[in-house]
Amino acid sequence: MEDRESGSSRRSIYCPLYPLAEWAAYHWWFLRADARPARNVDVGRPDRYLPRDVRRHSLRGSGDGFLWPNLLIVPEGASKRLVWQRDHAQADGQRPIRFLSDGEALVDGAAVELELERLISAVLTRLAEQGVHGTTLEKEWGAVQAAEPDEVEFCLAAARLGLDPYAEAEPYQDLIVRAASELRGDILGDFYDAVEPDSLAAALDWINEARSEVGLTQRRTDAVRLREDLWAGATTPPPVDRAWERGWTQARAVRRALGLPDSERFPLEPYIVNVGRSPADPGLRAFGGAAEGFGPVAVTVPGLPVTASRFTLSRALWHYLWESEPFFLVTTAYTDRQKVERAFAAELLAPAAGIGGLLGAPPLAAIQDDIEEIAVRYQVSPMVIKHQLENQLLAA
Repeated sequence: MEDRESGSSRRSIYCPLYPLAEWAAYHWWFLRADARPARNVDVGRPDRYLPRDVRRHSLRGSGDGFLWPNLLIVPEGASKRLVWQRDHAQADGQRPIRFLSDGEALVDGAAVELELERLISAVLTRLAEQGVHGTTLEKEWGAVQAAEPDEVEFCLAAARLGLDPYAEAEPYQDLIVRAASELRGDILGDFYDAVEPDSLAAALDWINEARSEVGLTQRRTDAVRLREDLWAGATTPPPVDRAWERGWTQARAVRRALGLPDSERFPLEPYIVNVGRSPADPGLRAFGGAAEGFGPVAVTVPGLPVTASRFTLSRALWHYLWESEPFFLVTTAYTDRQKVERAFAAELLAPAAGIGGLLGAPPLAAIQDDIEEIAVRYQVSPMVIKHQLENQLLAA
């Protein structure tokens, strides 16, 4: 950071911790579970977040007259994304300090929560040692700590819906309870992360209708045998640390099990059945599942371009091949699970090794025409090819 008065730069600041601890306590449930800001197309640009998201997720929301770093804490499932942005020079020069660096990191979510808990506890301990009691922080954190398991579950569900559990969630309480009673396992969390609160009832009705479609559409596709082979262990990919790498590894295992060369287009039709039914919320891209002994059925948005449909169906296929739950959702959320399925779909449909071979030149020399030609070959969007280039070939 830059200290304008001295004209020097330093790596630390002296500041009161009470405002930061109070901010963390007030926004505890959002910091734990609200993954919605991760959908921001400019996830690495804190200055382009909604004011509401800045208040809930950025240290700068601590306020209290101090210029805190523009650091956002965004949950993405088991991980949390930390994004920080430098301050641009002000023409009036009124700010006494200016933060100079940009960056982001994906870290263990539980570790971040533990550090925030330690911060809050340390501030409360120091206040108690000074004989200061009954503060807003003490009351707010006491309420969080005293929450019963059912209340914790409700608060986390509300936060995943983008709702303040104490100030905004009451009108939706019955629908949140209904969702918890009708949906089980990972599909419930995926549902909360994706739908808008005002669409809860219609979205639950759509899921029930889609579930009936899945039950009525039973076919023994080639995915049944493929899944058995993968689960037998012979082609099970090794564990990896980052979600998207797991998706890539699992896609390669599928192609390897089928003996499909990286240069060939993946034929989805023999593996998954597609049924069109418009969802009640734009956050829901597909609902799917499979009856015992039958292949997967995905109920998706009708009328999608072929490339978009293939990508959605590939994401759905990941759930059937690699998860044990009978039903699943494909959504617009950007949590760990959704990252895995997106990476799986990209590598299944357009393997990075195949793209590298088709380019016939170093990846850095690729031009837009190359990307579009390869996209046509694999029947995917040029954006998929671009992402594969950036995330694998150019990053190698």
